[in-house]
Amino acid sequence: MTPQTCEHDLLGEGWCGDATSVVEFLRPLRAQLDTPGVLEVCVNRPGELLVETVRGWQTVPAAEMTLERCLSLATAVATFCDQQVNAERPLLSATLPSGERIQFVIPPAVSRGTVSITVRKPSQLIKRLDDFEREGLFERTARVEHWSGFDLQPFEQELLALKAAGRHAEFLRLAVRKHQTIVVSGKTGSGKTTFMKGLVEEVPRHERLITIQDTAELTLPHHPNVVHLFYSKDAQGTARVTAKSLLEACLRMKPDRIFLAEVRGDECFSFVRLAASGHPGSITSVHAGSCTLALEQMALMIRETGAGGGLAQHEIQRLLGIVIDVIVQFDRDERGRFVSEIFYEPRQSRGQLPGGGGDGTLVPGLQPPSDDQLALWSVA
Repeated sequence: MTPQTCEHDLLGEGWCGDATSVVEFLRPLRAQLDTPGVLEVCVNRPGELLVETVRGWQTVPAAEMTLERCLSLATAVATFCDQQVNAERPLLSATLPSGERIQFVIPPAVSRGTVSITVRKPSQLIKRLDDFEREGLFERTARVEHWSGFDLQPFEQELLALKAAGRHAEFLRLAVRKHQTIVVSGKTGSGKTTFMKGLVEEVPRHERLITIQDTAELTLPHHPNVVHLFYSKDAQGTARVTAKSLLEACLRMKPDRIFLAEVRGDECFSFVRLAASGHPGSITSVHAGSCTLALEQMALMIRETGAGGGLAQHEIQRLLGIVIDVIVQFDRDERGRFVSEIFYEPRQSRGQLPGGGGDGTLVPGLQPPSDDQLALWSVA
């Protein structure tokens, strides 16, 4: 059983074990988890909690969280989700019965006598793009001048005009509705998942959607035709499925769009190939520090796959330039979360790619791929 299916036990499907022990061992953390405004609750060492809110971190004494109780909680969660946690498998990722994500690291992967526990509260709030704009998410988004071009389609010219005018919510709404493939980039905790949910809210309700994730965060409550697929990040659990195998299964499930919560490895090539072969408008996220680095990260993931390893670097860059239409870069500092950069250059599919400066400049000279290359990249 994967950690994700544990969350489905809340729906009465009975896929998971008894939650009684988990609830009991988690009790010292519950008051903090139930406090409005709390984002994460962590245990770095027995006896104290580190609690994150929008104002930052604070230390809270927790005498009940002894080493024995921390280890017992890890064992209870592993049993609940049909996983293992021990000295040979010291990492455990799961979803609690109440819906929070939890990550354990036990010795010997941490110092002896300590346990690392990180509990992330899922956002229950679904925001629209207008909400993000009102909250100032785009106030510090860099503006980049774009060349005009007679070869652009009308909607591409409209997108460039909206972006140049700083009307970012309207730009992203139109990008979603015009089936532009979007990558949301940023570090952990920068707000990528919440923002992805906001993007999905702009997808027309008549479309058939498939989500692929290791934790049930992209819930899509307003879309009637949606299938949620789950995999275990640590390859534990009864169901031996991966993000890549689920992407391949999507081909036989007739989706209009695919939402992959995050690309981390060989599933990146599968996602890009799917988007290139009839599923534009799909969305994923990646851990990277800029729009340029997001493409570099994805290129590196593709190079490390068996199929992608046979492609030259310029071929991978060309493929990404064709398939990825928009990159939204998130950042976070003492003032909060914000979008630092949005890359959109429709001419990249006509032979130009973003440059290495992270400022949206272009590198000319890469020719569009031939029909034979496109056939090779597409999914049969």
